[in-house]
Amino acid sequence: MSPEQMLKSFPEQLEWEKTEVDLSLYHTVTFCGMGGSGIVGDIAKSWLEHRGCKVPALTHRGYGLPNCVKGEEHLVVCISYSGNTEETLSSFKEAVERQATVVCISSGGKLEELAKSSGVLHLKVPEGYVPRFALGFMLSKVLCLLGIDKEELEDARENLKSRYEEIKSKGEDIAQRLYGYVPVIYSTPLTSAVAFRWKTQINENSKTPAYRAVLPEMHHNEVMGWENAELRNKFAYVVMFDPKDHDRIRARVDITIKLLKDLGIVPTVVGGDGNSYLARTLDLIHVGDWASYYLAGKYGFQPLPVDTIQKIKDELAKI
Repeated sequence: MSPEQMLKSFPEQLEWEKTEVDLSLYHTVTFCGMGGSGIVGDIAKSWLEHRGCKVPALTHRGYGLPNCVKGEEHLVVCISYSGNTEETLSSFKEAVERQATVVCISSGGKLEELAKSSGVLHLKVPEGYVPRFALGFMLSKVLCLLGIDKEELEDARENLKSRYEEIKSKGEDIAQRLYGYVPVIYSTPLTSAVAFRWKTQINENSKTPAYRAVLPEMHHNEVMGWENAELRNKFAYVVMFDPKDHDRIRARVDITIKLLKDLGIVPTVVGGDGNSYLARTLDLIHVGDWASYYLAGKYGFQPLPVDTIQKIKDELAKI
């Protein structure tokens, strides 16, 4: 399947099914994953916080687990599209040893084998995709597990389908703006997960360095880098926001845009379209995915190969 075909399939990947857990039974919920699978936890965590969930949500990228996760009153969701990500397998084994409640999501691999042999719930997603292009499948499983309403997920899906050409065109326009520069994505707390997705998609698909910073923290450090006139013009700036951001955050967005313009820099300003926070988040993600796809083409790269990542895995396999 080509990258374009996988990108086009994103809305259809959003499928609702009833697999809800009662979060009130748990002290924490921890999402474990790396790369294209790890971003699922970031989006789910942000979605839970936005809807006022009182159970602390954690994201864990790495080996093992946070020290606070121990016992069946802690829910651990292990996400690995391939099912063979060594960090996530480490998290799974640690969760089982600590007798946490575990749910696994993968297309197969060792994670499915270990889940079944341990009597752990495993939710399977379709095979044949690259992890970063299977986001919809994995995210749907997680959101349904967390109790999303069918109507909310379907609304987000229909929003993407109805705006397909507009989203694709916007992505192409943004790619043109980013071409020849190092992209820097400035986000608000509600769009932080999206900004990270944009960064990693540009890294993997476009084979290009990219960076991000989040308001209000960036107003306490990042902005001082703008005073270096020799370097600041080597970057292309994107500022993203959500309509439900805190009033003071929205004020900071406006100030950020003004200060950049005062320096002769016109940033690309993006906000998601949609009826819900989820719909707007997925809208922005899809725009960024298309931007990274078109940017890869401008540089003459194929989006799918990740040779350097594979070299790292090959070297680790020798140890």
